[in-house]
Amino acid sequence: MENKNVEVVFDAESGALLRMTDKHSGWEIMKREVLGQSFELLLPMEGSEMTDADRRFNVVKGIKQANPAIEKAGNQVTFIWKGMKSEFMAQEVDITFRGVVSLTDKGLEFSGNVTNNSIYPIEYVSWPCIGEVTVPDKTQPLHHSTRNDQRELFPHFFNQHGYWGVDYPTSTYVLSEKSFLQVNDCERGFMVYNREMPKYMTITSFELIPGYEIRSVNPYEDEIDGEMVRIQFKANHVVYCEPGNVATLDPIQFVTYKGSSIEGVNIYRNDRVQLASVQKKNTPQWLASPLNWQKVSIDNGDDLLRYARESTKCGVNVLLVRGWYRGENGHVTQVPGLEDAIAKCQEQGMRIVLETNWTSVDRHAPGYRENFRKYMMVDPFNMPYNFNNLCPNAPAIRQWVKSEWLKLPALRAADGYMNNDHNHDSKTFMCFDRSHNHRFGEPTINGMMKLDAEMARALASSGDKVALGQDFIEHQQDIYDGCMVNVSDNFYAKNRYMNSVSPMLVCVETRNARRGINQALLNRMNIVYDLNFFSNNLADYPHIAEYGVSVKALRDRYAEAIWDATFDEHNGATVNGDNLQYSVFVAKNGKRAVVVANMSNDRASKVSAALNNNASLVYATPESPEQKAFGGTVELAPLSAVIIMEK
Repeated sequence: MENKNVEVVFDAESGALLRMTDKHSGWEIMKREVLGQSFELLLPMEGSEMTDADRRFNVVKGIKQANPAIEKAGNQVTFIWKGMKSEFMAQEVDITFRGVVSLTDKGLEFSGNVTNNSIYPIEYVSWPCIGEVTVPDKTQPLHHSTRNDQRELFPHFFNQHGYWGVDYPTSTYVLSEKSFLQVNDCERGFMVYNREMPKYMTITSFELIPGYEIRSVNPYEDEIDGEMVRIQFKANHVVYCEPGNVATLDPIQFVTYKGSSIEGVNIYRNDRVQLASVQKKNTPQWLASPLNWQKVSIDNGDDLLRYARESTKCGVNVLLVRGWYRGENGHVTQVPGLEDAIAKCQEQGMRIVLETNWTSVDRHAPGYRENFRKYMMVDPFNMPYNFNNLCPNAPAIRQWVKSEWLKLPALRAADGYMNNDHNHDSKTFMCFDRSHNHRFGEPTINGMMKLDAEMARALASSGDKVALGQDFIEHQQDIYDGCMVNVSDNFYAKNRYMNSVSPMLVCVETRNARRGINQALLNRMNIVYDLNFFSNNLADYPHIAEYGVSVKALRDRYAEAIWDATFDEHNGATVNGDNLQYSVFVAKNGKRAVVVANMSNDRASKVSAALNNNASLVYATPESPEQKAFGGTVELAPLSAVIIMEK
């Protein structure tokens, strides 16, 4: 199978993937045909009571099965394997797997379905299985990454799961939580992702076979002691297909590219399909403006009024409020005086956004055992993951959330809410409690997305009310008006590039405040002061407040260049200097601006910058906002920033 992007060769008898070549760069991703793989199934053999014949880790390997039937139609090939057997099984079982490979305009798509007429459940289906991912250039590192993490594949391999839990060093990422899997060096790479919101969880995995040469270091040779050295890749669709059922796999895109890592992110950004079931309203104008926020915790309405008075003097525009509700005896209530306090804050020009957590309960609160214990999420062996996260896939819980939270006057009086989903706390990726009235092994995110959409619709009473989330999965951006970015600052730029429009907030902590404010400026994010040192009053940190006010004033003044503009990563500009980070913005009139920050704590840096079009430039800083002609270089103090704009 071949197009302008990729060439892939399958064995016409076994269906194994033998070779794969990226035609952009010439990278032979899969090279040694003898390592070819097709698919795998995890088919635990177990009964109601464990016996010597039972075996949970029963892997059915596609290349050990009878040759598949092969159907070809247009740009698509379908492999059909009927009847499955592993080395531990006495006889073949009635399972059919249809694996489909399609050539697309970008690369390859792997899809299919599995029909389970056996007596055993199918926990996952690995499709595709690539027997080796070669290292294209051993003089530079090869990485695998997502929107919020990065690890090496070569020359060091990160064993994520511990030596006692896997046969070989293994590294995994979960989709759709991580958005995509990217494998790249400095010159080429490939992307693995779902275009649409998937039904099942997919665990992408890499295994270093046969293992390390020395601790955490890959072998450089092709063989060790007669064993072929390789990095094996699998996309494991966790379907939990029970006997008598059919599971349709979520299509996986496999797209190669040439260039830096941003080229791969750009492929995903342009190919992702938004949720068709959600009709998202326009972002309220006040949320789309440069704002300074502060996170506060209250016990009553008077606390909120006190924070509003103090914070207004320090240039804060929005309060993000915690501690405003209580839960006991199966009910949610708000603290005294809150609704009136919200109204008074709004009269003073202060916006109020309330933090929520629809499905988190206190196990020590009165009424917990009677109302909530039975709705805790459990693992396949009926053991609770934890005792405070309700199962969002349970219809009864979604109904309880709506009946309890929507009756709170404060939630309707406030300018919006920010929901804190539990983010797979304690490995709560799925729930296996059939009494919850959902499928055995239903992914938690499916119920969360339903609940998020239902609550956003119910609370969208006016055009100015906002619904915000915690950036758990990217598809939530199709529901929410914006999000709090919960990744390390190394990944702010990648997340902003993936979504250059949606409002994003970033927490600024006391001891790294100036760095955090600069990161917000670099990545077009709003500042959220999270005061967690000796005081929760912003006035007690005058230098932080002063710098935050000056940065907001700079963004207001040059909004056309650096706020109402498109974030374009590093494209179209060259910046040099020590300890610098920079980003490029493209205004609606096509002019570019560069935001540069010196991230050193104690050393000044000389910034040299130029645009690719050699345009005349001006610059301004938070401390000196008036435009000055830019002569090619400017001295930048430690933890300071400058914007350099086309004249």
